[in-house]
Amino acid sequence: MTREFETVSFTYEIVISAACFGQMKRHRMTTQLVQPYDPELGYIYPSSVLDAGLKDTFERLYEETSETFYKLKEVHPHAAQYVLTNGHQRRMLMKVDARELYHISRLREDIHAQWDIRQISSDMLALAREKAPLTLLLAYGKDVFEKKKKEFLSDAL
Repeated sequence: MTREFETVSFTYEIVISAACFGQMKRHRMTTQLVQPYDPELGYIYPSSVLDAGLKDTFERLYEETSETFYKLKEVHPHAAQYVLTNGHQRRMLMKVDARELYHISRLREDIHAQWDIRQISSDMLALAREKAPLTLLLAYGKDVFEKKKKEFLSDAL
């Protein structure tokens, strides 16, 4: 996308898992303000865990880890963050321009992307498209981009 797309920006408040944040923080052309991980925000369950019938096992693990977090937080608040799992969440304020949103879409909405970041990215794009549908007309994962581009061009002709 051309530099003109940098003049359009969107700001999101996101509750994001540690696994998802590990990927999202790589998008350094955005402004990301994060709060510490907080067990009170809950945690996510991968569909593979649910499909395998392991939700209760993960629930116990999350609860034990959260209890350990609170005990450690009394002694060393900064170190306590490290005992939490990839499923624990934090709150993030993210400002992104349309050019970078296209980049995020290409990588993170792609079928090969991890499910959690794919969902967050899809939600971000859906909200942005409500405000700027033409600007984000071709913002899709690279797996469907060519198809969407052809659809748009055939409709335009």
